[in-house]
Amino acid sequence: MNRFRKFLPHLMAALVGAAMLAAPTQARAAFIIRATDVLSNSSVNASVTDTGSSAVDGSGFLTFGHTVGNFSITLVTNIATTGPGFTSASETINITYNGPVVPNSDTLIIEILGNNFSNPTAPALSEITSNASPSTSGLLAGDTTMTGVTMTSGVIAGNVVALGAAGTTLGSQLGMTTGTGTMGGASSILTPNPITGAQFNIVNPFSFYQTFTVTGFGNTAAAGSISAGSTVSSVPAPAGLMLALTGLPVLGASRWLRRRQARTA
Repeated sequence: MNRFRKFLPHLMAALVGAAMLAAPTQARAAFIIRATDVLSNSSVNASVTDTGSSAVDGSGFLTFGHTVGNFSITLVTNIATTGPGFTSASETINITYNGPVVPNSDTLIIEILGNNFSNPTAPALSEITSNASPSTSGLLAGDTTMTGVTMTSGVIAGNVVALGAAGTTLGSQLGMTTGTGTMGGASSILTPNPITGAQFNIVNPFSFYQTFTVTGFGNTAAAGSISAGSTVSSVPAPAGLMLALTGLPVLGASRWLRRRQARTA
């Protein structure tokens, strides 16, 4: 028994060391925000891109404020946060529109991309949960017969360092969520809200990609805003499995001790 007690600290140190080696370190992320004005004939009227980088832990804060064709983006704020087993991003988007109304209204596409993320639980199952709320400001987008706001969030394997052609969005997304709704008139949220995408095996490194498409404008010279957020997180293991795993070291130590006592006897 005394020998086992002397050996136990070394065993615990080895287990902690193995866990630390298995968990990849978080790398510095790069962020891209692009706003694109697409005319009713599907041609790109204007497109503006801003870039930035994160802190060493992968968290970051990036703002965007530009006139993009018939849109004035007074503030797009993207805040990225990382922690044990999760990566999240939240946005505030303020929009002023000065173009034609339906059926000839423009479409605004906002893309937010962050890369070089890692998850210490890879390749375990993960999922994305998203929510958003368009404001009650005067800008009208969509109605009961027309989608005004569409938000998507997804993970792309590897480090994606560039967006596609202006007016298009990236493909090959894992666990993608999609919520739709309207803007203006009364307080509204996207449906469903929140929304959780299909579970998928997380990969390292990965890129986190979000899009906001706003169209079907019913008025002009008006402003509105969107508040949104998405989180990619590890799927918790079933409680029974966690209990079994917790007991494995105890069972192993007990068997080792019995064998040791048997040899001594």
